[in-house]
Amino acid sequence: MNIMLKVKEWETRKRKHQRKQRSYRGVLQLLLVIIWIAIIWSMSAQSYQQQDIQPWLQKLSQRMHIGLMLPDVHFTYSGHVYSLKQRPYAFVEFFFRKTAHVFVYAVLAALVYGGLRYKRVNIQRAILLALIVVVLIACIDEYIQQFSSERTSSIRDVGVDLLGGCLGIAIYATMRALFRKK
Repeated sequence: MNIMLKVKEWETRKRKHQRKQRSYRGVLQLLLVIIWIAIIWSMSAQSYQQQDIQPWLQKLSQRMHIGLMLPDVHFTYSGHVYSLKQRPYAFVEFFFRKTAHVFVYAVLAALVYGGLRYKRVNIQRAILLALIVVVLIACIDEYIQQFSSERTSSIRDVGVDLLGGCLGIAIYATMRALFRKK
């Protein structure tokens, strides 16, 4: 009889400990999301000159003695013409910036989605909520950029950020499924 009471008491303490650990992990995940949003918004508040990588690209190409014949690839995005042949550094920087948008919002979506799945929110709701957070933060991000010198705000960037969010959730879900199989 005494052994049964001790086993039950041990199981009760174990369950309390597990709940406490889950609570700490939930707080940590929320804190990571908040920190990541703060990083996004701090980058939004920077001027174009603070984020300009073209001087670095020019130094790198001079050091590596890159002398390639570039094709005449060009396109227009938000009223700006990007030409690989005429302005190669601006062209490369454009793709770097858009890739950064995709990456930053992929991480945000993965953090939100992962936290919601950890809290046992069903998959569809977790995806929807994570993407709502991505769109909301992206819209605020673009709004903040209106007040930065020489930065442009574009609804197209919100679309790029949403694409990044979808990619982040897909990668997170795939990685989680692969690790569960192992």
